Amino acid sequence: MIRDCLIPALKREFSGWEITFDTPPHPVATFPAAQPAVGRVLVYDDGHEATIVIENVTHGHFNPGNENLTEDQRDETVTEEVIDFLKALFNDRVLLYSSPDKRRSGWIQFESDDGPAELSESLQYFLWSRPYET
Repeated sequence: MIRDCLIPALKREFSGWEITFDTPPHPVATFPAAQPAVGRVLVYDDGHEATIVIENVTHGHFNPGNENLTEDQRDETVTEEVIDFLKALFNDRVLLYSSPDKRRSGWIQFESDDGPAELSESLQYFLWSRPYET
């Protein structure tokens, strides 16, 4: 199970953080919100993949998509991807966005300090710790 690999990795990587742990169908890990507009980060073990929900903005699925991996290899790969994403998110290296009606949402991971090249005036943008201002 992904959580058997993921929970120890989260405890190790985010030692000292306020994290709530639980078992499916509840989130296996919940990080408190840094700002109300973004909300909490919920990490789910969906059996074959992990899902990260950024409560008030968007969600994403983490699955290597390689059916040749063993279950242990899949769990390790998913765990690494989740940890890498969370580190980037909590270091404001992920730009979160959503439309006011929440029908369009997602994220862009920064490749450099320059940020994204083009932003849409129809979307709201956030970093983990604060609203994103251009």
